[in-house]
Amino acid sequence: MSQHGHPYSASAAIFLDNFLRRWYQPPSELIGKIGLTQNDTVMDFGCGPGFFTVELAKKAKSVVAVDLSPEMLQKAQKKAAKSQVKNIQFLQSDGINLQLGDGSVDFILLVTVFHEVGDVESVLKEFWRVTKPGGRLAIVEVVKKATLAFAPIQNPEAIKSEVEAANFKLQETKQWKAYGIFLFTKK
Repeated sequence: MSQHGHPYSASAAIFLDNFLRRWYQPPSELIGKIGLTQNDTVMDFGCGPGFFTVELAKKAKSVVAVDLSPEMLQKAQKKAAKSQVKNIQFLQSDGINLQLGDGSVDFILLVTVFHEVGDVESVLKEFWRVTKPGGRLAIVEVVKKATLAFAPIQNPEAIKSEVEAANFKLQETKQWKAYGIFLFTKK
């Protein structure tokens, strides 16, 4: 099993959205690697202060930015307003009971968030419910030691096993810096 723990504190949001992270982990670079299309409705799960949310909104049809923390969602909303993107819905949730319709999302993205999810089985079950048939799930986690990777190192086999147990099928794994990008589809 991968390490599952506590959500990132909103008081430390500066570490999630700053010039150093934009330099090392440009949102557009990651988004270019996951195969997002302009017709996709994307869920940015664990959106934090909106580091990837705004760039997703520029590339996709619409974005649902989900975070457990109301403070993080407020930061993401301010970032979206400043960037003048309007195709974002903000939703506070732990992922167990998403206020979204069945099959309403084409793509779910989690960037260094999967290891923070408490009840993985329930969250993955909910992801399966809201994902369209053939929809995709991208989990990005640190898989090797690196100077500028600030999340804990995860076991790729554990991620694959947990997600496939929830009826998602691993389609592809990519390497990006110290990160593994695990691309799954809904069976």
